[in-house]
Order: sequence, then structure tokens, then C-alpha cells
Amino acid sequence: MPAFLAAAPLLGKAALFAKGLAGMGTAKAGTSALVPAAMGKGLAARSAIGTAAQGAKKFAGQALTNYMGPGGVTGGNLAANFAPDLVFGAMQGAMTPGDLGDKLIAGTTTAVGGALGGVGAVSAMGKHAQTGGGRMLAEFGGGMLGDMGGQMVGDVVLRAKGGGTTPFEKLQQGADQEYRQQLERQILAAYGIGGYNQTDLIGM
Repeated sequence: MPAFLAAAPLLGKAALFAKGLAGMGTAKAGTSALVPAAMGKGLAARSAIGTAAQGAKKFAGQALTNYMGPGGVTGGNLAANFAPDLVFGAMQGAMTPGDLGDKLIAGTTTAVGGALGGVGAVSAMGKHAQTGGGRMLAEFGGGMLGDMGGQMVGDVVLRAKGGGTTPFEKLQQGADQEYRQQLERQILAAYGIGGYNQTDLIGM
């Protein structure tokens, strides 16, 4: 067999090996080119998020300042504007059955929701918020919507805490169960079965 034919398989393998190395080099070069591009996109996204956060913070601060009225953010204005929300939050917490945690959750979410609703509604009216009865209507309507929204958020938290039901729902379930048992006893007594009679159920 001629020498060049015997060496052909080796030459073929060497050529494939060289081709593989070249491919790896090309892939590595392509990956290296992608890394800076990906980093650039990541930095751009972070910059955009930071700009949006700063804009939201500035908007919220301006909205609060406009909401406070003359004098801006002062202790007196804070008390005058948010005291009703705190009162309604305290009432909601006091009326909520359950433990102290349940009451705090219900009261806090209601108070915060009412405050945010009022601020949002008054701020949305812009320059008209301080004229005539515009502020009163915005404050009342926004506060009511905020209260309802806060209570909905509070219910979600309370259900997560209470295993799927709020304290009010637990109370209602207990009352329903008691009513069903009482109705069952009355039916059994009417037919004289189950050890009950109508006389036993007088006053129940």
C-alpha cells in the first residue's frame, strides 16, 4: 500500500481536529462579542429603572406637597389631613374580631388606603383642588375608594394569616353552624326523635 494512502486516515483526522479548533475559536469570539452587548443592555435597563423610580418619587413628593395645602408638609397639616384616616382605621381595627394582629392589619390597611385615596384624588384635580367644594368632594370620594381598596388588601392579608378566611368570615361560619344545629334540633323535636321534644327547646 502506498505510504500516502496509509497516512490518509491520519490526515483526515488531523483536518477534522483543526476544523474543530477553528470552530471553537469562532464560537469563543462570538461569545466574547455578546458579553459586552448584554452588559450594555443590563446597564441601560438599570438606568431606566432608576430614572423611573426617581420620577415616581418626585411625583409622589409633589402630590403630597400639593395635597397639604398652604404651608406644605408641616405637623399641623399632616394632623389635619390624615387624622380622619387614622380615626377610621382605628375604628375598623376595633370592630374587627380576632387577635391583636388581625386588628392591626385591618386598621392599618384601612387607614393607609383612605390616606392614599384622598391624596390621589386631590392631586388629580390639580389647581381645581383648592377651589370651592372641589377639595371636599375629592377628599371624600378618594378617601372612600381608598378605604375600600385598603379593606380589600387587608382581607387578602387576613386570609393568608387565617388559613383562607378572615375573622369576619370565621364568625359568620360559626353563626351559620349554630343556626343549622338549632334548626336540626327543632326538626328532630317536631317528630319526637333524637331525644328532643318541643318543651326542651323552649328558650333556646
